[in-house]
Amino acid sequence: MNITIEKLGKIEHTSIDINDLTILVGDNNSGKTYITYSIYGALKEWKDFIDYEVFRAISKELQEKGRVSIKEEDLLKLINSSITSEGKNFKSRFKHLFNDKEEIFEKSVLKLKFEIPNKIQHSKLKIHLGRAITFEGSIDEEGLKIVSTSIGETDLNFGLVLDIVGDIISGLVFKDIFYTPVIITAERLGISLFYKELDETRNSLVDGLQKLKQEDNQIDRFDILLSMSAYYATPIRDHISFTRNFDAIKKLNSELDTNYALSIIKEMLGAEFKKDNKQDIRFFTRKKKLNKFDIPLHLASSSARCIVDLYFYLKHLSKRQDLVIIDEPESHLTLRNQRLMAKLITAMLNIGIKVFITTHSDFLVKELNNLILLSNKFEGKDKWLKENKSKYNHKDFLNFEKVNVYQTNEGGTNKLEVSNTGIKIPFFDDEINDIFNVSNDLEYLIDLN
Repeated sequence: MNITIEKLGKIEHTSIDINDLTILVGDNNSGKTYITYSIYGALKEWKDFIDYEVFRAISKELQEKGRVSIKEEDLLKLINSSITSEGKNFKSRFKHLFNDKEEIFEKSVLKLKFEIPNKIQHSKLKIHLGRAITFEGSIDEEGLKIVSTSIGETDLNFGLVLDIVGDIISGLVFKDIFYTPVIITAERLGISLFYKELDETRNSLVDGLQKLKQEDNQIDRFDILLSMSAYYATPIRDHISFTRNFDAIKKLNSELDTNYALSIIKEMLGAEFKKDNKQDIRFFTRKKKLNKFDIPLHLASSSARCIVDLYFYLKHLSKRQDLVIIDEPESHLTLRNQRLMAKLITAMLNIGIKVFITTHSDFLVKELNNLILLSNKFEGKDKWLKENKSKYNHKDFLNFEKVNVYQTNEGGTNKLEVSNTGIKIPFFDDEINDIFNVSNDLEYLIDLN
């Protein structure tokens, strides 16, 4: 999948291919967050890149006859003609994506390219409109069938039928092509600390609006809500919603085997998380005699608060074809834990989760390089792993072909080299070499005295 962005803040033009692991590096204030949020928005609103108008004829037939069918060959042609690289609706979404109230992104453009399936998987999808109306779509060896059933007389607006047909076809055909984005923003430390206060503020506002007397006609409740809206971009609002919904999330179970990934988090923190009904998130130790603790999250370390979202996602929500976007995963982590974060990211990749990160951490990248080296076949590998079993095992490997790295630079991005020996990032290496050269020069001059 390729995403092209133009005229987005400092970014004049960039083209990024999403791989299993995509890494974005670069200077401060060079556009990394703009790129990251745009990728999140495009994947969240991927249906903007499917032109539902192409489905008008079959929607009309469905509305008139209650059923419609189309052969697979004709369906593939229909799908091909429905795809638009520059979504008609997405251009207008930049304003809401960044909560842009000054029309800064008015000229921004995003284009999305993806592989079109040459064969469609057999599947079914139902859409219910209340209890009275059901639309059921299915794809089998004969092609696509959509049937509508209703209880009693119904007179649905054609625009609604067109949207439903578009959603059914998109869901059946593209569900395995587009990644489901999950974002963990750089603001996660504050979100984990203040999410309860956000709830309390919201509840106080609702109570206040409910107490407004009906005769106060000069007061517009909607205007009050708008005037109090925070300057949050969509990814941050979605991140807040994710954290606030832990009570519901904890009732779910991941469809993946995340035990190894979760064990890495426990190794990093020496503890784990839990969420009791309507109670604070707790940070606690299990089966530990010395230094045992069970404390609310707001009393936990900053490193724990930075990882809590990832922990709950992995344990309860993770599935194949997710794209987890993490701003600066190294945030508030020691060098040791940055290395473990590299192992955690690799563990996620190896169970089918795609990852997109921005990072300033040379240490994290160097550990990813070690895991790339471990993916090679070489004499003595098993012996080395046995000697270093306290740090690495056969699960700790990263295929370099699954890694893309980009650096923001002069209004765009450069794609950096990745090989079976690792990732080459001159942006990091040059600064490290420079600081060592300065240190060597100063030590030499001091030794002369």
